Amino acid sequence: MGQQAGHHQSYPVPYEAQISPPISFGTQVHVAGTAHGDQFEVNLANRRGDIVLHVNPRLGAHQLILNSAPGGGWGAEERAPLNIQRGQPFNIIIMVTQQGFKIAVNNQHTADYNHRMPFNAADLVTIKGEIQLTNVQIYPGMTGQHGQPWQFAMETPVPMNVFPGRVITITGQSAHNASRFEFNLLAGNYNGADVAFHFNPRFDQREAVRNSCQGGGWGAEEKQGGFPLHPGQQFEIQIVCFPEHYQVNCNGQPWFTFRHRLPFQNVQALQVKGDVHITNVSAM
Repeated sequence: MGQQAGHHQSYPVPYEAQISPPISFGTQVHVAGTAHGDQFEVNLANRRGDIVLHVNPRLGAHQLILNSAPGGGWGAEERAPLNIQRGQPFNIIIMVTQQGFKIAVNNQHTADYNHRMPFNAADLVTIKGEIQLTNVQIYPGMTGQHGQPWQFAMETPVPMNVFPGRVITITGQSAHNASRFEFNLLAGNYNGADVAFHFNPRFDQREAVRNSCQGGGWGAEEKQGGFPLHPGQQFEIQIVCFPEHYQVNCNGQPWFTFRHRLPFQNVQALQVKGDVHITNVSAM
């Protein structure tokens, strides 16, 4: 799962970690800490001298600088507004997509950076600068080392963070004799976790129940919106996070919304259960 640390642990800076398994579509790098100076940097790099992605928050200028340096030669800088404050905890999330890298700061999508060189040239995460580093996590991508489809283990939570603009796409096929299945966005510890969003299509009742669970207590069910699913048929479901709610689409058509009951920032994993075969999960 990569390197992890508790909230009260600190890493030495400069910091370096191997990306393992190798970087692929969907790989996520999460960095948390507190900046105590004007700038620091997070790099996806290798020992041959390539910097595939350079993420350089500059607090004094309130800007996020993005760049690449193939063979050590810097390209043109790209800039985005920055909302990290000196002395305040922050988190940065970098995710690999087919087009480029998506960067979120403090759970807000901040920038897109198109690939300038093959992303799989990166095999290291390096961090340096004026920062107290408290947490680094490297989550594997959705494909294996040889490009094989990512194998979804039913009921096993998959690391998944959520922020406004995030789109989780789940493709699969319900069983021919399907009764019901469920998608859960889990908040907090995976074992006995709160459920920020519980989505439970029920073929036997022709309704899709939505709910949340906090401290073991379930809230009020929501069921409106119809039921476009059919047993034995393939589907593509999208869960889109907005600041106030989740929007759920089915096969390209809007289905329903579910207003946040638990903070979306608390979501840590996606879990799938029931009478369904999942063929692909992606998060953009």
